[in-house]
Amino acid sequence: MKYLKNAILSLLALVSLNLFGQDCDCDKLLQDGLYSFTKMTRTESFSRDLRTYYLSETFKSDMKSGKWGGSLTIPIKGVPFSIEMNDNENKFTELRTKLLEVTELKIDEGSVQTSFGLIPNTSLYEAYVECNRICAQNGSGFIQGKNLETDDAVVFTIYYRPSSPSDPMPIVKSFNVLPEGSVVSGNLIVNQQLTGFTTLVTCKRPIDRDLILTLQTDRGAISSKASAVDNMTSNKELPIGTIITSFLNFEQFNAATKNNEKSPGGIWTSARSKWAPCDGRPVPNSKYQTLTSQIQIPDLRGMFLRGLNIFDPYQPVPAIASDKADPDNSRIVGSYEADGFKSHNHSISGPVNAIHGVKVESSDNDKRCGGANSYTSTSSGIEETRPKNIAVYYYIKIN
Repeated sequence: MKYLKNAILSLLALVSLNLFGQDCDCDKLLQDGLYSFTKMTRTESFSRDLRTYYLSETFKSDMKSGKWGGSLTIPIKGVPFSIEMNDNENKFTELRTKLLEVTELKIDEGSVQTSFGLIPNTSLYEAYVECNRICAQNGSGFIQGKNLETDDAVVFTIYYRPSSPSDPMPIVKSFNVLPEGSVVSGNLIVNQQLTGFTTLVTCKRPIDRDLILTLQTDRGAISSKASAVDNMTSNKELPIGTIITSFLNFEQFNAATKNNEKSPGGIWTSARSKWAPCDGRPVPNSKYQTLTSQIQIPDLRGMFLRGLNIFDPYQPVPAIASDKADPDNSRIVGSYEADGFKSHNHSISGPVNAIHGVKVESSDNDKRCGGANSYTSTSSGIEETRPKNIAVYYYIKIN
């Protein structure tokens, strides 16, 4: 199913954790997650499997496509080796040469932090950190884990730590997830015991609503919420189609807003980035296109904005004053209007040229020759009529 494609990483074999009286196998958790992420062939040695993957054309393809983000650091014999998605063939050849000098790669907490902490659109490192946090936590009862979220799905993680080895597992009294019909796997049955110290409930993520899980047992209750992300109608953030002004250029704006946080490789894409500069560019596969049926955003370079005469045709409001209304009442949002002068008259006294309608003075030559009045027209000013203004950047919310 489509919405489970990105959720595979979220499972990460969490069911193998034992939270009472034994060490938590967080390295195993990370390893299983990396097998899912890389599609490596599993043998008896994870470190050798990882080395084989890094030597393969599959890794090269994954790296260049942005699957590992903009860059990846691989510790080889204790020395970090960094490779980037845009590196040439020579850099990949250098990596292979170094890998051929070792038989396996050791993955420890330090290398995890440098190598896998910035993987885009995955929860590998977050799950690893959460595992260690839960294992170190004292006390018993229900512990709320970090929900592992993707664009299409949410995996609720609920931990139960018994107070003693003989403490029976909780019995479900009520279980509910809203909106109804969201649960894909891990549905809990009333009057049945939880089957492990870790409970995973995978749900399809709705477009415009929060996911809310509630669990009541004979040994306590717990609830969890996954907030809607990039919701077209949410009032938690600026909605799709909002235009803002900024003094930041696009590079500075991207950094300040984490604009490309969900975009592969941290590069601007219309499908994943949150904002776009208002320069008329196409934004295919964006929520802006879905909501407005327009594939291009407005080009506001050199433009002022003007409010339409009517915002809500179904809500009666006082009529707009004629001196404020747009005389072209048929305009639609996003339509362009060229500059112009308001129609006006000039009053002129004295001799008037009948053809041109302007006051003229007869020259001496005209008087001597009895010719018609003549005049000279002059112009002054700049290229356009404009008010005082300050230059800014316009950006529009697209996802």
